[in-house]
Amino acid sequence: MESDRENPEHPDAGRARADAREALATLASDRAALADRVAPPRWYYPLLGAATALFVGSPGARDGSTQSVMVVFGVLGLVFLTMEYEKRTGVTVSRAAGPRSLGVAVVLGVVVVALLGVSFALEATGHRAWTGLTAVAAFAAMWGGGACYDRVYDRELRHGR
Repeated sequence: MESDRENPEHPDAGRARADAREALATLASDRAALADRVAPPRWYYPLLGAATALFVGSPGARDGSTQSVMVVFGVLGLVFLTMEYEKRTGVTVSRAAGPRSLGVAVVLGVVVVALLGVSFALEATGHRAWTGLTAVAAFAAMWGGGACYDRVYDRELRHGR
């Protein structure tokens, strides 16, 4: 098969290749700029971990009103955290950048739901005091897992899927 450069029917093939390379370089630059822009501030995941810990630890509350207050503060924390992130970055991230970041997000979700289930089981079996450990584990999972998610998300955003 002869190349486009040698084909007299495509005299502008060299320019088309150069235009394509330039467009790809521009896309790579745009992906890098977006990745820099959507990176959350350092305080984001510790606060997300604290809000998650309130949810996961809430079954250990001594009474229903304290449990409700913990859930309300967790929800308010998530709402304000999301609003502040959007205000600082100007971007709303509504989905994973690719399959690996989606996988990390799913694993984090499963871990948090499992820890909440353990908290409910501990409360139901009379071991309410131990729910504090599940809350600490949820905090650590969100902080560490969130940092892992960001690394994977950044890599997928910068380099494509």
